[in-house]
Amino acid sequence: MKTIRTNLMIVMLAMTLSVIILMNIVALGVINTTRKSTVMSTAKAMASQTSKSFNDTIEQYKTNLTQALKLAEFKTSDNYEHMITSLCTYFPNELEHGAVFSIYDNKYKLFGTSDSSKKDLVSQDDVLQTASGIDQYITELETYSGEEGDSYYFSILYPIRNDHAELIFAMSIDFSQFMNILDSDATGEHGFGFFMQPGGLIILSSDEEHTLTGENPVTSGNKKYYKFGEEIQKVIDGTSQSGSFRYDGTAYVYGASDTGYFGCSLIYMMTAKDFRENSAVVAAMIIVMGIVIMAATAVVSLIYSRRISRPITSATERIKLLADGNLTAPVEVWKTGDELGVLTNSLDSTIASLRKYINIITTELSKISQGDLGGQMDDSFKGDFAEIKNSFNKILASLSETFGSINTAAEQVSSGAVQVSRSAQQVSQGSTQQASSIEELSVTLKNVSKQVERNADDSKNAYAIVHRNTDDVRSCNEDMTAMVEAINDISASSKEIAKILKVIDEISFQTNILALNAAVEAAREGSKGFGVVADEVRQLASRSAEAAKQTADLIEQSSAAVARGTEIARKTADSLENIVEGSEEIQTLVRNISQASEEQNDAINQINTVIGQIYSVVSANTSSSVSTASASEELSGQSLILKNMIARFKLKDE
Repeated sequence: MKTIRTNLMIVMLAMTLSVIILMNIVALGVINTTRKSTVMSTAKAMASQTSKSFNDTIEQYKTNLTQALKLAEFKTSDNYEHMITSLCTYFPNELEHGAVFSIYDNKYKLFGTSDSSKKDLVSQDDVLQTASGIDQYITELETYSGEEGDSYYFSILYPIRNDHAELIFAMSIDFSQFMNILDSDATGEHGFGFFMQPGGLIILSSDEEHTLTGENPVTSGNKKYYKFGEEIQKVIDGTSQSGSFRYDGTAYVYGASDTGYFGCSLIYMMTAKDFRENSAVVAAMIIVMGIVIMAATAVVSLIYSRRISRPITSATERIKLLADGNLTAPVEVWKTGDELGVLTNSLDSTIASLRKYINIITTELSKISQGDLGGQMDDSFKGDFAEIKNSFNKILASLSETFGSINTAAEQVSSGAVQVSRSAQQVSQGSTQQASSIEELSVTLKNVSKQVERNADDSKNAYAIVHRNTDDVRSCNEDMTAMVEAINDISASSKEIAKILKVIDEISFQTNILALNAAVEAAREGSKGFGVVADEVRQLASRSAEAAKQTADLIEQSSAAVARGTEIARKTADSLENIVEGSEEIQTLVRNISQASEEQNDAINQINTVIGQIYSVVSANTSSSVSTASASEELSGQSLILKNMIARFKLKDE
């Protein structure tokens, strides 16, 4: 059998070695896990911060373009080439990085551009949508195929009306200029960042080794993109914003963040091995410290194991007896003056105190078992054992006070239960009466609801009749207007006939003069036949003049009648117009009445529903009141039983 000294040394050394080994393993694991978690958190934080910078940059572009176009030269000038030059001057950095400035009218007519080879970057739909009333419009990303390969552009469109035309200004920005916000210095030697469209297409990447721009890891058939594509798909689905995977033979962690534009996501990929230099130093320090602790433990355990073993063995044997309930056996006390001596002396004192405390507690518990709650521990207890005495005395006082309070409360509960029972019966009767009244009110509201519903139907029918009458009056008004126009045409024709009759009258006058001259010439020549003809012609001219005069009188009378008819038709048309306006007002009023009737019907239906709910609540209250009365009677009986049970205890005040 090994001695306690040997066991103590072996245990201390084994425990120390185990703790050191476990500490090293845990520390290295924690370091690796923490390093990976830290790198992942760093990547996610970088993605979030870069996304914010990306959004802020686009917002700044929009703000700068708005401020630039508020200048007077864009609101008054019609020199579009000068406007383009001014925009280029206002945005020199953007122009240097491939930005294109264009001016269109609201029909997609191009007035000017800073680069005619890229005039198709803005589509007709973009211009028309901006012209439809949007203050500012930003397009989706468009692919531009140039001599240097494919690139991506987006455009910011802004409408403005100057003194000459309604213009649409467009600033098309090369997406590659956002490369400067991808922080490649903080990603380590093997890390990089990139922008990705919603489908997984990578449109801009800071890597130089892998050249991911233009690739789609999700749809690519390349095996090296398999795990990469799975993680990218999680980002697209929104189920993950960070994670780890192996790509191209390297273990990566990543952090992703959605941007506010184009549905793009920004992702940073980093490797934990780029950040493990400090971890290796810490691991080496932990191993060295473990070796030092192991050596020190061996020396200390060898020195103190001899001194500790004997007193501990003696105290252990006595504690075994104490564990078996033996409080009478003596304790071997060591007069060493150190912790072992204190241990054996304390053990002896403890056993003696335990004997004393157990005797006192046993006596007091016997009194409690006989129903006496008025006792109290008066002997002194040492140290923490004083809490036992205080707690015991507090328990006795609390029990006495509690039972007294329970006795008083039982009497009050009994009295209150009787009062609650009476109140519950009164509430039950009142609830029954309320239920009856609510039921009568519900029947009355149903009758009112039916009447309102009939009123609503009548209002709808009246509205339909008034609507038809309004259409008929409007049609009659249109016919009267056409009749007035026809009378006006007749009046105009009468005036033309009067002019013609005047001409006929003049012809008759001239013919009469010619006939007179012919008669004079016939008398001079002495020709009777020619005189007779001249006389007939003069008579014919006289009759023609008389007929023309009579016709003119008749036409004048007709014109007067037409004028009176025109005035009467005009007044009739005005009256019909007033009737149309009145009919429309009546139609509006009837429609309002119909709508109000429908709303009243809906309101009454809601009131019926609420009254039904109230009726259910009142019925439930009635049932609860009956149950409360029964429970109150039961509570009164139980309180009497409780009072009788407490009466057998002797309380402190008694």
